Amino acid sequence: MENTEILDEFQNPSSNEESTLHIHKDMYGYLNTAARWGNILAIIGFVLTGIGALFGLLGLVAIGAAASSAELAMLKGLPTLMWVALLAYFAILGLYILPLLYLSRFASNLKTALYADNQDNLAISFENLGKLFKFLGILTLVVIGVHIILYGVMMSITLSAVNSLQNF
Repeated sequence: MENTEILDEFQNPSSNEESTLHIHKDMYGYLNTAARWGNILAIIGFVLTGIGALFGLLGLVAIGAAASSAELAMLKGLPTLMWVALLAYFAILGLYILPLLYLSRFASNLKTALYADNQDNLAISFENLGKLFKFLGILTLVVIGVHIILYGVMMSITLSAVNSLQNF
């Protein structure tokens, strides 16, 4: 009968409704530390995103002033390139807000769960942590894909340049 007790211990918790995880004192301390650092990192991220948005707005003013300048008129296309770069900058800033929200929600719900011994807040906290990791995983795959495409473009440009030099 000892073997069935061992097997029961390793069953999937979703199949056994009475099975719950327990947070020990050491785990409580680790989770509390994670919540505090998550909150600090989220606040720093929001502040830096706000500062970045202010610099982006300054960039808008600079582009407007430069586009109306007679000296820049001889550099055709530069204001358009600057607008595209600024648009990409704001898109990246906007994309950065989502993981910060997930991190902030994780930290605040985890703090509430630990201090109030609230299972629902703990579940919401880990749900947001899962969303954060999912977002970062997808973003990592996208960045790897963009790198592969850029390396392919660079290789083709390099090969065509080498071929044109050989024919020269």
